[in-house]
Amino acid sequence: MSAESRVKLPKLAAAKDCTGCGACVDACAHGVLKMSIDQDGFYKVEVENADACVGCGLCRKSCPVIETPAADYHTPECFAAWATDRELRRRSASGGLGGALAEAVIARGGVVYGAAIDGFRIRHIRVETVEEIVRIQGSKYQHSEMGGVFRSVRKDLAQGRRVLFVGMSCQVAGLLKFLDRSDRSRLVTVDTICGGLATMLPMLNLEKSGRYVAIHSFRDKEHGWCPLGFRYALKMERTDGSIENLGLDNPVLNAFSSKLTKRSSCLDCHFNGLDRLADITIGDFWGLKDYQEQHAEGVSAMVVRSEQGRALVEDMLTAGTLETRSATAAEIYACNHNLTSTHYPMVRYLPTRPHVFAALRHEDYDAFSRLISPHSLAGMPLRLYLKMHDLVCRFYK
Repeated sequence: MSAESRVKLPKLAAAKDCTGCGACVDACAHGVLKMSIDQDGFYKVEVENADACVGCGLCRKSCPVIETPAADYHTPECFAAWATDRELRRRSASGGLGGALAEAVIARGGVVYGAAIDGFRIRHIRVETVEEIVRIQGSKYQHSEMGGVFRSVRKDLAQGRRVLFVGMSCQVAGLLKFLDRSDRSRLVTVDTICGGLATMLPMLNLEKSGRYVAIHSFRDKEHGWCPLGFRYALKMERTDGSIENLGLDNPVLNAFSSKLTKRSSCLDCHFNGLDRLADITIGDFWGLKDYQEQHAEGVSAMVVRSEQGRALVEDMLTAGTLETRSATAAEIYACNHNLTSTHYPMVRYLPTRPHVFAALRHEDYDAFSRLISPHSLAGMPLRLYLKMHDLVCRFYK
């Protein structure tokens, strides 16, 4: 900031709590802030042009970590659910709910925002045709870039368009805080049951290798879907156009699976739980024993909280594009603990954590594997912490 300027930059969320949702960046009309990737492979907010700051404080006011947005939702209703369109469901990670919800909103003249693969990155994009929905289907185990998305949602709402926003719970919180007092009556938000964001360093290393041109998929249903024993597989597009299956045992998915490589805010998420901010929550219904005739094509868990969410689901049931069966929160939690359990704050301070990131920066994957393994001497601190954490949770349950 220049010596002549007396404007003091507003204090943003602490680095350990920042979710990287980007609401503060979109809220700034003067280009003061930008998103970048830090040395550990996470999106962070940084000051790009301090001299342009006018001290309006909109960046701080838009932050869902500093002040959680209000939501007036009712008692959550829980379901097992799946789309009736088999082709749409086949392209999806589990029951096809995201794609079916998107089709329903577009059929009513609305637009949809969701995460899409773009080379080695994941970006939130805007779609308004049924043909485009395939771009935002499927799971993406990587943080999505959000630049300009919240502004675009606000513009669509101001023009009277229906909007469906699909993202993680922290991104939904960021959007709602960004919109503040804007009319949200035409907005439906959907979040996913999320286990937290992992470092992007392994994917950045794949990009740097020159062997690939893009992510093909993080998981698919080439061999069907099953609630038990489903195997993930990262597939990459090679420079010659062929698809290489890296399988499950690779640094990208290993980092995703390890709590040691999670974003700090994800180790103590403020936005998960049964009473979330999103109108609808969707996720895999792992371990489901009922509706076995549906297992091969995928079954999702769904939690509906608001009138807007209920109205959309009712319309889809009437149109025959969705099937649901009643479930309980306990049944969903038993099959997918990430619905409510992502509280591991002490992982941030484990002595092995900085060494894991150092190993990834140097592409030392042997050291990385030893450090994250719960059965190695190096991985012992994490194993002990998780056992103690589990005992405490059981005691207070």
